[in-house]
Amino acid sequence: MLRIKSYHDTIERQAAELASMNRTLEERVQAQVVEILALRGLGGTAVFRQEGEFWTVAFEGTAFRLKDTKGLHYIAALLRGPERELHALDLVVSHGTVDGQALPVGGDAGAVLDAEAKAQYKARLDELDDELREAERWNDAERTARARDEREMLAHELAGALGLGGRDRRAASDAERARINVTRAIRSVIDRIAENSPPLAQHFEATLRTGTFCSYTPDPRVTLRWDL
Repeated sequence: MLRIKSYHDTIERQAAELASMNRTLEERVQAQVVEILALRGLGGTAVFRQEGEFWTVAFEGTAFRLKDTKGLHYIAALLRGPERELHALDLVVSHGTVDGQALPVGGDAGAVLDAEAKAQYKARLDELDDELREAERWNDAERTARARDEREMLAHELAGALGLGGRDRRAASDAERARINVTRAIRSVIDRIAENSPPLAQHFEATLRTGTFCSYTPDPRVTLRWDL
């Protein structure tokens, strides 16, 4: 029993040391990114750069890393050409696939939402119902409003994808399917960014326009350069 206790104590100590090392490494990476920006003397410079399977993002003194996704590529393409409109289909073609499959040329794009996407939407609606009930119990007005807004948005998108009797609506074209996929991918990235840098998420909310044509339109009165 004493030997087992000793092993257990050793494992716990090593786990604590490893966690401490990870925290130290993350702090050093963030400090280095902030220091690089300061040394450049470019207070209006932000970072949005791919490095292998991860992206380094820095904005207003906060730096973090995100795992590579299609949405990050779409945003980077828009940041490279401020105020330039890009068709959603061009963004998808530049990445090569739609829903992991080669983009077909012309024709019916299939269902507006695939089975997996519909399941994700419905699961999130169930989560929001639970969150809404809990927020109302705790009289949390801000949380209640936020949950209602997201629920209405998801319900609207789901209603647009399903016809009478819950039958799938068919997308009119590849362009329509691209519009939906690009919008969803960019929205997902902004949600992930919000967890690390609310100011950057707010900036993208105000400056990124998605739809059939997508663009990045920053405030011309604010000097901001992207290190891509």
